[in-house]
Amino acid sequence: MADTSGYRIGIDVGGTFTDVVLISNETGNVSVAKVLNRHDDRAETVVSGIERLLGEANVEPADIDWISHGTTITTNAVIERKGAKTALITNKNFRDILEIGRFARPAELIYRVHEDKPSPLVPRYLRLGVSCRVDRHGDVVTELDETELAQAIAAIQAEGVESVAVCFLFSFLNPVHEARVRESLSAALPNLDIVLSSEILREFREFPRTATTVFAAYVAPVLRAYISGLLARLADRGINCPLYIFQSNGGVAQPEIVMRNPALTLLSGPAGAVVGAAQLCGQAGFRDLITMDIGGTSLDVCLIRGSVAEATTTREIDMFPVGIPMLDVHTIGAGGGSIVRVDDVGRVKVGPDSMGARPGPACYGLGGEQATLTDINLLMGLLDPATFANGEVPLDRARAEAAVAERVAGPLGVDVDAAAVGVYRVATNQIAEAIRTVTVERGSDPRDYALVAFGGGGPLHAAAVARELGVAQIIVPRHPGLFSARGIATADFNHDYIQSVVRPIAEVSAADVAAAFTALEGQAARDLDAEDVPADRRELAPALDLRYLGQTTEITVPLAESVADGFDDIIGEFHQLHERLYTYSVPDEPVELVNVRLRAVGSVDKPPLPPADGAGETPKPIGERPVLLPDLEGAQPVPVYRRDQLAPDAKLTGPAIIEEASSTTLVLANMDVAVDRFENMIITLRQPGQTP
Repeated sequence: MADTSGYRIGIDVGGTFTDVVLISNETGNVSVAKVLNRHDDRAETVVSGIERLLGEANVEPADIDWISHGTTITTNAVIERKGAKTALITNKNFRDILEIGRFARPAELIYRVHEDKPSPLVPRYLRLGVSCRVDRHGDVVTELDETELAQAIAAIQAEGVESVAVCFLFSFLNPVHEARVRESLSAALPNLDIVLSSEILREFREFPRTATTVFAAYVAPVLRAYISGLLARLADRGINCPLYIFQSNGGVAQPEIVMRNPALTLLSGPAGAVVGAAQLCGQAGFRDLITMDIGGTSLDVCLIRGSVAEATTTREIDMFPVGIPMLDVHTIGAGGGSIVRVDDVGRVKVGPDSMGARPGPACYGLGGEQATLTDINLLMGLLDPATFANGEVPLDRARAEAAVAERVAGPLGVDVDAAAVGVYRVATNQIAEAIRTVTVERGSDPRDYALVAFGGGGPLHAAAVARELGVAQIIVPRHPGLFSARGIATADFNHDYIQSVVRPIAEVSAADVAAAFTALEGQAARDLDAEDVPADRRELAPALDLRYLGQTTEITVPLAESVADGFDDIIGEFHQLHERLYTYSVPDEPVELVNVRLRAVGSVDKPPLPPADGAGETPKPIGERPVLLPDLEGAQPVPVYRRDQLAPDAKLTGPAIIEEASSTTLVLANMDVAVDRFENMIITLRQPGQTP
C-alpha cells in the first residue's frame, strides 16, 4: 500500500466531462477540475486535468502518492462495439449459448416482436467448439480433444483474433481443460489476451458465466492499452505514484489484478459517487440515503441503508448478463445531454440517447442541433450561460431556443417557455420513477430516506423530485459535480470471490464449507499481499447464497459466525431475509446451498473531513434573474447565491438558485436551506402550515 502522506487524486471519466479531484491527505483540502472529454484521446484528457490541478494548487508531481481512477472506457467499448476482435472457445455443440440465452425474450422486447436482441460480441464464426466434458460433480468424463483444439487455434490465428474467452461446462468445479487451452494458446500466440471463466466467475449458470467471460475478453486489450498509455504519460510528467483502478463493487485494485478480469470495470462509473455518499454523508450523520447522480449522459440512482449501498450480481449490458458483484445502481438516460424529442403520437421523451460532449447540446455551439435537457435548463433560467462548468463551456441561449422551438415547441403547438417547463416536468417524473424502482418496487418507502443530489445536474432537479416523492430532506454535498471522483479517491481495496456448490444444505458438512472458505481466503491473501495491505487493515466478510430447494434465485446471507457447530443459525437468518424481501417464508421447506462468497476489504487511510467554523450569518444574494419555476406560471425573479458564500450555520429560504463551479442548485418555494458543519447544504421541505 502506498504511503499517503502527501496528496491523492481521484479521477472519474464520464460521458461528457472528466472530473479530477486533488485531496491533501494531511488537511483534507480539496481542489477540483472538470475537463471536456477528448474522445480521441481520453488519457490526454486525464493528464491535462491533473496538470491543471497541480498548477492551480501549486503542488509538485512528486508530491502525488496515490491515484484512483474510475473510467467508462470498457462500458463504452461494449455499447459502441469498439472492443477487440474476440473469439470464444467452448464445448462442442454449445457455441450458441450467447444467442440462446435463457430461452426467453428480454423484458424490453416482449412487446416489440419486430426487434431482435443485440448481436453477441463474438460472431458465430469465431465461436469455436472443442470436444471435452466435465460433469456436475467436477469429474472428467471426456478428455480434451487436442486435434480439435489445434484446429481452433489455427482458425484464431488466421482470423487475426486479439482476445479469446474460454468457457467450458462445469469448469467452475474443475478447470483442467480451460487451463490446458490457455497453455496451448499462449504457446502458439503469446501476445493474445486469454480470459478463463474458471478464474473470473467460479459460478454455475452457463449463460451469465459465458457472457461475463466474453465481456472481459472483449474489453481486455482496450483497457490494457489505455492503462499502459496513461501510465506512460503520467511518468512523462514526473508522476510515478501507484495507479489503482476503480471497480463496479465500489473498491479499487491494482491494474494487474483488474486485468485478470476486466469485466470488473464494467458499470463502475456510477459506483464512485455512491461510495462517496456513504462515506461523507455517513460522517455527517446521514446513514439512510437515496443517491441521485445526473451527469452528461445518464441518471444513476442507488439505495444506501445504514451507510451500506445495495449490491447485486444481476446487471446487464445490451441485454447480456454481467455476473460480477457490483453496487446496485439503476441507470436511465436522463442526463444533461439526453435528447428531448416529441414522438409520433405527441409524447415528450427525454433520452435515452445522448448528444455526449461533442457535438453536445445545441447551446454548446459545437454543431449539435438536437434539444437536450441542458438546453431546457438554460431556457428556464436555471443555468448562467457565462459560468456553466466553471466557464469552460459558454452557453448559447439563441441556439438552445432554436433547437427547442423546432424539436419540441413546434410539434406540440406551444411557445418555447411552455415547452421548457413541460419537458422539465417530464424529466422530474422519469427521475422519480427511477427512484421508485430502487425503493417502492423493492419494499422501501422513499420518504424514509434523505435524497443526496450530485453530478452536474442532480441539484438542478432534486427539489422537484423530492416534492414529487414526498422526501423531506435533500443533501447537496460540496463540489457535487465532482462527487464521484471524490468517492473514487477515498475508496478502499475491495475484492470478491465465489465458489458454486449447489447442494441441499443437509448434504453439506461444516468441513466442506470451511474448506471452500479456506481456498477463497488464500486468493484474497495473495491479492491483498500484492497491494501491500497490512494485516490489521484487512477485513474478510464471508457469506452463503441460499434458496429453497426448487427455487431459481437465491439470497446472499452474511455469515456472522463460524458454521463449525452447524447451519441452524444461518438457515434461520435466511428465512427472516426471505420474509423481509418477499413477505413470506417457508421454514419447513428444505434449503439449498448455492454459492460460497467472500469479500476482502483492505481499508486505506482517509483524508480528514475537517468541520468548518460556522458564521451564522444570513447570506446575501449576488443578484437575481428571471426563472421559469416548474410549479409556477411564467418567469419569476429568483435570488441567486454563490455556494462559497454560504458558511456553516447559514440559512435561507426558497425560491433560490445557488451556484458553484461544478453545479447549480434549485430551491423551490416552501423549502429551507441550512449549511451543516461539513459544508453540506441540507434542504428541508416545509410541511403545510409550517413557517420558515
